Amino acid sequence: PRTMVERYFGREMVVDEANRALMDDLYRKAIEQEDLVPVGEPELEGIEPDPLQFTIVVPVYPTVDPGDYTSVRVEPADAALEDGAVDEVLEGLRKQQSPWVDPAEPRTAQEGDQIIVDIAIAEDGEEFQSPTEGATFELGETTFLAELVELVKTLKPGESGNVDIEFGEERLDPGDPRIGKTLTYTLNLTGLKQRDLLELDDDFAKTYASAETLDEVKDRIRTNLHVEKTRETRTEAVNSIVEQIVAGATLELPTPMIEEQIDRQVQRAQREVGMQGIPWEGFLRQIGQTEAEWREEIRPSAIETLTSSLVLREIAEKEGIEVSETDLIAEIEQMVTRTDPAQQDQTRQAYLGNEYLRNVVRNELYDQKLTQRLIDIATEGGEIVINGYVAPEPEAVELDLEIAYA
Repeated sequence: PRTMVERYFGREMVVDEANRALMDDLYRKAIEQEDLVPVGEPELEGIEPDPLQFTIVVPVYPTVDPGDYTSVRVEPADAALEDGAVDEVLEGLRKQQSPWVDPAEPRTAQEGDQIIVDIAIAEDGEEFQSPTEGATFELGETTFLAELVELVKTLKPGESGNVDIEFGEERLDPGDPRIGKTLTYTLNLTGLKQRDLLELDDDFAKTYASAETLDEVKDRIRTNLHVEKTRETRTEAVNSIVEQIVAGATLELPTPMIEEQIDRQVQRAQREVGMQGIPWEGFLRQIGQTEAEWREEIRPSAIETLTSSLVLREIAEKEGIEVSETDLIAEIEQMVTRTDPAQQDQTRQAYLGNEYLRNVVRNELYDQKLTQRLIDIATEGGEIVINGYVAPEPEAVELDLEIAYA
């Protein structure tokens, strides 16, 4: 009987137990009634146990006002290649393939040379760290302290020299043991080579570029550069549109959403450094920060990323951006046609039958549709890139067919 239960346990305990069971159910009903989307854990602010009344504060999905995004405008960006861009890449390919040779006469090092040096570092006459032997650098291409560059340019192979270098905080990464010290570097130039530059001709094209002529190599470089320049120019223009839209938007980000975005960026960074074989703790030591300090450093970028995402999602809803099943299947078929004919059926089934891959394609299509809609608004239906790369039309082939009828 209830009276016995209350005498044995006490009415307060019975009410408390009942209230705990009721609160979860009432909280869910309140969320549904108010049509709220929680984005964090609720906090109990006040409770009256008998009869049960309680107040809960819960962070919810923010109200997003994208502002007058339809008034944003951008001028078309020019993706034309700069003069000399092709020659610059071709010269880099030439240098990369040209062999290193000894100079005809002994001389001092100069820009573009490959040097081999022994390096000793001392502080007040005492060894600061273990000497380095046979280190190879390419002057002007690889990292080398400016003072050491000036020193080595005074040396011929077999000669040595030294220089005192002051290390302030501004020139080194946090945690570098050289910060605040003046160290004596002693260089011994043990080797020096220069490039024997190859002739840029058709033989070069055949040997090093898998092409028949040098003009073919130049055309290939030009195409690759133009494709990349067009892509980068378009991305920069779209980013400009998004920045203007976000600047005019109004929303208040709940703290739990910001923390979740920071968590995602931390996890992404952990995966990236892990793929490079660097432990997460080792990465933090390299940058001289704790994880908490690094989280605070990336907080502004997390807020910027999250804000852009929420504003664009609101615009997508207003503009009716969606990807239908027909759109999805059509895109998959387009992807299939670009694969090996022998693998097309297998590729088609892989995408159609795998929900994860379907979602990847769906999300890419969604982004494409939203981006194009933003471009149409900001350019009033015009072009966002001028002088961009346009793939040539496939050449028409005339077939002389002889049809025999039985």
